Amino acid sequence: MLKAAFLLCVLSGSLLLTPSSVSSEPVPSAKPLQSTDGPVFLEGIDVPPVKPATAVSPAFDEIADNVGRTNCEIAGLIFQQMPSVDGTADGDAACGIGDPIVVSGVNHRKSKATFRVPVTVSCEFAEILTGWLVKDVLPEAKKRLGVDVRRLGSGPGYQCRRRNNKPDGKLSEHALGKAIDFSEFQMTDGTVVSIEKDWGTDTPKGKFLKAIHKSACKRFTTVLGPDADPNHKSHIHLDVGCHGKKCTYLICQ
Repeated sequence: MLKAAFLLCVLSGSLLLTPSSVSSEPVPSAKPLQSTDGPVFLEGIDVPPVKPATAVSPAFDEIADNVGRTNCEIAGLIFQQMPSVDGTADGDAACGIGDPIVVSGVNHRKSKATFRVPVTVSCEFAEILTGWLVKDVLPEAKKRLGVDVRRLGSGPGYQCRRRNNKPDGKLSEHALGKAIDFSEFQMTDGTVVSIEKDWGTDTPKGKFLKAIHKSACKRFTTVLGPDADPNHKSHIHLDVGCHGKKCTYLICQ
């Protein structure tokens, strides 16, 4: 009898959970898949299908692998050091950075240019990137546009993925913290220089972009802009990957 009474109570309680009572529970609002403050473009193809047989300067012959550094010191760079990045947590043990830093901007004389989103790269790569920004990009902006760069529009740098965003194949230089993509540069007067809109135009903006693309080819082993292929119409890809058996190829497109 006691058992039957208990079952009767359970059944009675369950009948109280009518559809109307369930639907009255507050429903959480849908969350966006990603922040709208992030990059406005997808970091694209890492290398073109064919490598041009162009010898690079001896400075690129031997580019060291990522190795841990107890201290990363780069003049003019605004950054914070962080623990080594292990790609295992991202699902690919081949990814990772031994000497990662998070970069927020660069100082040049009395001006400062900050990244739209924090950039995670290796200390090794950051040294080359800083040289290009401080010695080439910022001075060219002042020379051709008459104003300073305030904001650097780029992707996040480190991304644990394979080339072309495919599930297999060669590892992307982004996965080693040795690559970055730039989409735009914002000036102190509000002017925006867009890779997609201003590339190839016979304007101060277009000439500025051509000048910094040319200078990048003297510092990085891979430079891919809108002339490379349709995948790069919205950004310039820069990396220090090794091309060829002796790392003697420079990809500059």
